[in-house]
Amino acid sequence: MTRSAIPVTVFLIFAFLNVLGAGIPETGEARRRMMDFMVAPVLPHQEIYREVIHQRPGGMVFFRTYEQTGGRYYAFKPMDADGEAMLVSPGTWVIRRRIEDGAFEQIKIFLQYDEQSFLRIFPAGRTARMDVEIAGVGLYTGVPVPMTMERLITVPMAMLQDATAGFVDWSLLAPDPHEPGYRYIKDAVEEIRRVLPDLGDADDGAMDRDGRLVYIESLEPQDDGGGFNCSGFAKWVVDGFYYGRTGVLLPVEPLKRKHTAYRGTSWTHTVEDERDPFFGLDWTRNLALHMLALDRRVDPETLDPRAGDVREITSADRIENVGYRVEELQHVLYRLALREPGTFYLGSVNSTFGGEVVLRQHTHVVVFFPWFDGNGTFRVAVMERNTETGLESLSRRYAGEFVHLVRVSGHREFAPPPVGGAYESD
Repeated sequence: MTRSAIPVTVFLIFAFLNVLGAGIPETGEARRRMMDFMVAPVLPHQEIYREVIHQRPGGMVFFRTYEQTGGRYYAFKPMDADGEAMLVSPGTWVIRRRIEDGAFEQIKIFLQYDEQSFLRIFPAGRTARMDVEIAGVGLYTGVPVPMTMERLITVPMAMLQDATAGFVDWSLLAPDPHEPGYRYIKDAVEEIRRVLPDLGDADDGAMDRDGRLVYIESLEPQDDGGGFNCSGFAKWVVDGFYYGRTGVLLPVEPLKRKHTAYRGTSWTHTVEDERDPFFGLDWTRNLALHMLALDRRVDPETLDPRAGDVREITSADRIENVGYRVEELQHVLYRLALREPGTFYLGSVNSTFGGEVVLRQHTHVVVFFPWFDGNGTFRVAVMERNTETGLESLSRRYAGEFVHLVRVSGHREFAPPPVGGAYESD
């Protein structure tokens, strides 16, 4: 699969006051004003130069030079209202010139507060080429740019966009940080964080439709001081959206339903009772189906169990009924947050498991909340078994493994279900 045919998911700015999505500031005027300085003869070990450039009609850009590994760097960093200028920030241009012969050999443009999201432009004969990397994944390589490096140094981003529109689908580059869906996800995360310390932990633990803490396998009441395991916690999160719409909590038994016709092999079917290798996959799919059935006003059992599966992010490797590589989750969730504001995701970790007989099975359940904050910065909260962790933590613990994702709509207020409270069932 070639990455160069995949729509890129980055931010773009057309002019300083004509803001797209997250509002990346334009530095074109500052770059034009410093061009004579940048084309002056390059001498090794020149004194570092710094200047704050006031652009018209507004905005300040911090300009500085530095040397590193045989190159002279010219950095243009937009400054915020407090006068701060971070190198890795939306709209920062870093131009590298070889000290040896004075040639401009690279332009790097950061697209957000993430050093893994940028455009990189480099010379290709008399013109240039561009690579695009988002969330650590190269989405475009070698995009032709019909301008010289010297010309590119001073052009506004709009001109760069126009010049590459035949190769890059720029229409997907503009997440609106004020999209209501992102607010719902952010608010849900804050509510969950508030009550996380009060949630108990218990193997095989969940809350049933009446608010009782029970064991998932037997549905028997838990002992005093019970709580949730990873699956029960995911159910509790979904209940926080489900209860407000239905007045009841989700029952446990239907969530255990096995969809043997849609996953597994003749061999894995022989160990269903002993190993239950697809429990996490079936559980997360069933949770998603119950929420989807509410939206469609149908019985969950009438829906394809795979209806909530995330399978359309083709810029990352995916295996059916297994998922995406854990190391690619940041990229996958970034793309999903762009496409589906107000959605969160249930993940079933698929990993090797067992002693005498080692088997790949779904062993753990995780909840992912991706959104863009008010500054257009990508955020993702990772919740698992009554605690908040993170993508880095998940990648360390499950290096080389996979996570199957299903989507759940979060376009409503989240209300943390009281644990062990009295609920009326219909």
